[in-house]
Amino acid sequence: MPTSPCCRNRLRFQVSSLMRFWFCVVVSLSAGRFAMGAEESTSIDYPLVVINAASVNRLQDSARVMFEAAERPDMVEVVQRWTANTLKELKGFDRTRPFGMMLYLRSGFIGAPIGISYVPITNLDDALETLAYGTGTVSPVDGKGKYNDIRYGENFKIRTRQVGGYLFMVGPDGEDDTLDKIFPDPVKLTSRLASQYDFAVSLQIKNVPPTIKSVFIEYLKMSSQAELQQRDGEPESAYRLRRANGDTWLELADRILTQGEEITLGSKMDGGTRKAHVDFEISGTSDSKLAKFFQDMAGKRTHFGNLLTNPSTFTMSASWLLSEKQRPLLTSFFEAAKKDIAKETEKNNKQAINKLLDPLFKVLLASADTGHVDLIAQLVGTEPQKFALVAGARVIGSRNLPNQITDLLQFVKDNESDNDLLSKLEIGANEIDSLPVHRLEINPPDKPGQRMFGETAHLYFYASPQALWFAFGGDSAMDNLRDAVAQVALPQDPQQGRNRIPFMFVTHASNWLTVASDEQPRAAEFNEQARASFKSENDAMQVLIRPTDSGVRLRVEFEEGYIALMGRGFTKGIESGAFNGQQRRQERQKQQEAAQRQQVE
Repeated sequence: MPTSPCCRNRLRFQVSSLMRFWFCVVVSLSAGRFAMGAEESTSIDYPLVVINAASVNRLQDSARVMFEAAERPDMVEVVQRWTANTLKELKGFDRTRPFGMMLYLRSGFIGAPIGISYVPITNLDDALETLAYGTGTVSPVDGKGKYNDIRYGENFKIRTRQVGGYLFMVGPDGEDDTLDKIFPDPVKLTSRLASQYDFAVSLQIKNVPPTIKSVFIEYLKMSSQAELQQRDGEPESAYRLRRANGDTWLELADRILTQGEEITLGSKMDGGTRKAHVDFEISGTSDSKLAKFFQDMAGKRTHFGNLLTNPSTFTMSASWLLSEKQRPLLTSFFEAAKKDIAKETEKNNKQAINKLLDPLFKVLLASADTGHVDLIAQLVGTEPQKFALVAGARVIGSRNLPNQITDLLQFVKDNESDNDLLSKLEIGANEIDSLPVHRLEINPPDKPGQRMFGETAHLYFYASPQALWFAFGGDSAMDNLRDAVAQVALPQDPQQGRNRIPFMFVTHASNWLTVASDEQPRAAEFNEQARASFKSENDAMQVLIRPTDSGVRLRVEFEEGYIALMGRGFTKGIESGAFNGQQRRQERQKQQEAAQRQQVE
């Protein structure tokens, strides 16, 4: 689809801004480390980024869990044989300690960061022989004890240096003095990462000088000003919402750079619980403003807590508290939205629409003033054409809200008689607790939607004094809406911890498979593997965002079905020859030689 010049300009601006952003990150971090090197008495050269694996044994244990979940334990032996034959049984290496790579910036901060690998060894000569792989030549570096070069052919070599029980290595992109650093002890450096994760990436930002951080933040603000200006033809409400979102991200970036210590991405597979999780964590000190910024998000119970344990296809819940700075921004959005609606209304109807909008926006403004954003959305159903989407938003209580919504919808329908869609709006088509439910026919236009909701579907609107509700689907949607409203009205369990989680998303894979399409061969093959992997008791994936003592953590947790699906994927790759790269190269070489002989003949 072609894009307008305006869109292309905005895209170019965003790309260039992103490039400038990461350039400043690199310069800021490098300058911080440079300054620290002058101040620290230890003069240890700490890396900017650490990529760490807990140990070979831990990775093998995780692989065993994965293949057992996939009902293919025989693959464990296949991998072990490959390790023995191809990797020479890792002779000379320690399988119990962490290994990975540290990233350092080059001198002058020009060029991509340089990676220095660290691997634990038990015997230097054996480890060098394993690295040589039968094709490399090992030779000591003149004038540098415990330094060795391993040359593979004429153009590729790695340089190694032994420090204690670790071997540090750099590839062809390294310089002669790249390994002349005072390296930190990898075991101490990665103790937290190795204890919590099988594999992790850590970016440490705690030692960047305050002056560099201030310069970067000012640059980021200046770069964002053009993007945050009101665009031609943009409604005031849309602009204020976009501006508020941009200001929020700027504030968060400011807090992370000035008060953050570390950003971590890590994964772990637990053989005991048969679950796996991936974490993204931002942390500062426990008493920092950054920690308080995230801790203030939680602490208020969601109005929809009773729905969080429903066995739905997916549940998304957001219940967080806005900061004192964010609350006026949400209020200004609603004020602008009201003006935008009035602006688009014909002059003869402006007084009437304002009379209808005033009480409704009074409720919305009062809700914004509390600073509690409380939303839920659930997709329920397990059978094709019987799915239903139910959503709710908490508002400050108003006994007249249901009638006000009814009057507004009736006004819109009466004054938009030439609108084909609105002509199908049914006012008071049903009721819940003696309050009206309104219905609008909206049929899914595509096959995936029809498989889920049926060829005939409706959008339902319902307002209680405490919440605004929506539902979409076929005949079952109304029943699901009624059940959700009734369930929310029941007393909540005060011990239910999920009721106070700022953001939660939970989905069950088995339900999706009931409407999955097998029309494409690849899709059919994947669906077959998924159906073999997922059962009703092992198919949950949940995403949780919650504050920690020092910041915030986003955790994605997978039950055993996802581990089994991953194991089946690896099994397919192994059986198709993923571990036989050398053999495949030899076969291709033979084929090329045969083709050349035929050409000569």
